[in-house]
Amino acid sequence: MLDSFYYKRFKKTGIFVAIFTLLFIIFVATLKYTLPFVLGFLIALFTRNFNAAIQKKLKISSGFTAIITTTAIFLTVGLLVIVAISKITTEIILILTKFPSIDKITIYIEFLVKKIIDITGQINPAVLEKVYEYLQQLLSQLWNFTIVILNTVLSVALQLPNLLLIMVITFIATYLFSKDFRTFRTGFYSIFTTDGKKKMQAIVESGISMAFGYVKAYSLVVFISFLQVLIGFSLLKVNFALILSILCALFDLLPIIGMIMIFVPLIIYYFIIDKTVAAILLIALFVLVQVVRQIIEPKIVSHTLELHPLLILGAIFIGLKVHGFLGIIYFISLMVTYKVLVKVNVL
Repeated sequence: MLDSFYYKRFKKTGIFVAIFTLLFIIFVATLKYTLPFVLGFLIALFTRNFNAAIQKKLKISSGFTAIITTTAIFLTVGLLVIVAISKITTEIILILTKFPSIDKITIYIEFLVKKIIDITGQINPAVLEKVYEYLQQLLSQLWNFTIVILNTVLSVALQLPNLLLIMVITFIATYLFSKDFRTFRTGFYSIFTTDGKKKMQAIVESGISMAFGYVKAYSLVVFISFLQVLIGFSLLKVNFALILSILCALFDLLPIIGMIMIFVPLIIYYFIIDKTVAAILLIALFVLVQVVRQIIEPKIVSHTLELHPLLILGAIFIGLKVHGFLGIIYFISLMVTYKVLVKVNVL
């Protein structure tokens, strides 16, 4: 039988996991309704110290400080988004103008197959026919994927009024949270006893520190992947290097497929146009990026969150198996919250 101390510890841990899981499910399920307010609160939380410093230095009201910082943040983000969309749109237009039609791609495949037959005449024709069919199916799927992407872009464009509404509500929510942040904080802590207030303050401060550390860690991992791909594509003189690098960095967050969605079509294309060396170098670049990511991700995240790399590695692997990227967020958030509660002697 277990010692009573460890029995109580396991019991507390089990209750914590159950409550955390329930709250996480509720949070994810209701996020589509609460997104503007969650974003507003997070922005206000991120800028609270900056707001306090400005208010103290300029001796102005919290409302005036909040409107200055909120407007500055949204203008900066809006400008960056406009520049990014402009650049991406320009490159997408160039891609669409240069993208060969299905007929041309079929001609490329037929040429490639004939070239293979000329070089290796001893290969069984049935095998070559299977290869030809497979390549046709692959290119057809890639074409369908392109259509899906374009339809998604169109769908987003149709949703612009809704997105605009979300942005307006987020702006207002950010302003109100920033303006009355101290009032909300005082009201929240007032429901606890003196001892409970101290513990809750420690929990909140540690939680905020680790949460921002988690975001910073993954932002750094994504940025490193983006930088590697951008440098590699630039050296190999790949067209549309910027947009492809951004897509690679974003897709790298997706489980299983990730960068393969960009690299595989690109590699096949370079083989088709007889740039074999470039295609092989792209394969080497893909392997390098994946190896570097697997090495740095556990180390960066564990160092930032003060968790053992083995725990982070386990959370990443199990999370991917259970529920993809959302599973990773769940397991790492679970470990971070547990560590915070243990640190303040709640568990």
